[in-house]
Amino acid sequence: MPSKTKILFLCRSVAGVMFIVSAVLKFLSVDSFELFIYGLDWFSLSVSSFLVRALLFVEMFLGVSLILGLYGRWVSRISALLLVFFTICLVYLAISGKSDNCHCFGDFIEMKPLESLVKNVLLGLLLWLGWNLKDWEANWRPALLTVVLVGSLVFSFVLKAPYGFGMKSVGYSSDDYAQLVSQHPELKGNGKRILAFVSTGCKHCKMAARKLDITLRHTRLQEDPVHWFVIGDSARFRTFLEETEVNPHRYDFLPASFFLKITNGTLPLILLTEDGNVSKVMSNATFNENDIVEFVKE
Repeated sequence: MPSKTKILFLCRSVAGVMFIVSAVLKFLSVDSFELFIYGLDWFSLSVSSFLVRALLFVEMFLGVSLILGLYGRWVSRISALLLVFFTICLVYLAISGKSDNCHCFGDFIEMKPLESLVKNVLLGLLLWLGWNLKDWEANWRPALLTVVLVGSLVFSFVLKAPYGFGMKSVGYSSDDYAQLVSQHPELKGNGKRILAFVSTGCKHCKMAARKLDITLRHTRLQEDPVHWFVIGDSARFRTFLEETEVNPHRYDFLPASFFLKITNGTLPLILLTEDGNVSKVMSNATFNENDIVEFVKE
């Protein structure tokens, strides 16, 4: 292989590796990436979840195809268009003053929008340098392309399907909930309330807290209808609030044994109640923003 060809191949392969690394690191922190997209207020939670996995698929497919030289020029064109799209989004984030992690490499390599723009320029340069590399020809090239497509789909939509996919219902103890209401009279005869049962050390509780907070922000409510019931000490709860960026108006700590009786061990548990009567039950896995919006706005 001539030296020039080796250099071109190296440039295109490095670009492919960057796409693969980006996809893998997003995959390993996919819940956080979903919340980041949802928090932009551009899409609903379900659409955000689908788009995140579609992006994982595209990045993985492009990365592997670039390295293997499968229809290299077409793949390079698609990669360049993807970079242009990313760049437009990053410019918007920078202009909007969003200077936190843009999740280009998930939670593992934090990059601000301006830093990620530099990364995109370098990646675009690598694609441009590798543009003139000729594709290899083989009769079984279409079959290999099919394998890469299927593998990328499995990676993005099957290995880590949307959290709670296929989960239909969540239970709670009505008797122990009735005892809770008797201990907290403000829960009964006080209109609509969202009761969120969370543990300060629970990853899924933090995810649900962020989802709930973003959903309520979407409704533009003047009053926070959430009453938080917490297990854990006050110091860990402060850390919980800092990490989720939630500002609770009402919260109470519960003994762990009583908490677990009410929730039947479900963490987190979210109850939509009206005058103390439970209308709907959900967890992080079955979280449905439309149910909450309709409940609050009815």
